[in-house]
Amino acid sequence: MTRLETHVRDSGVDCRVEVHDRLAILIPEESRGSRLSADQRRQVLQLAKSEGFTHVAVELDPDVAALPGD
Repeated sequence: MTRLETHVRDSGVDCRVEVHDRLAILIPEESRGSRLSADQRRQVLQLAKSEGFTHVAVELDPDVAALPGD
């Protein structure tokens, strides 16, 4: 688990985070769906920037998300 994933989960967003250089990809837990409120998106972006990321993406279909290393 990355530091960003720990911070994001601590903020109340249940997801897995994949890291690709300075891109963070949030893969929401299936039970919660991929809907994040505007406040959650702002908070996640702020957390990602504080960890050195320049971009954040949210996987819209967690069932087809790539596995790390693919």
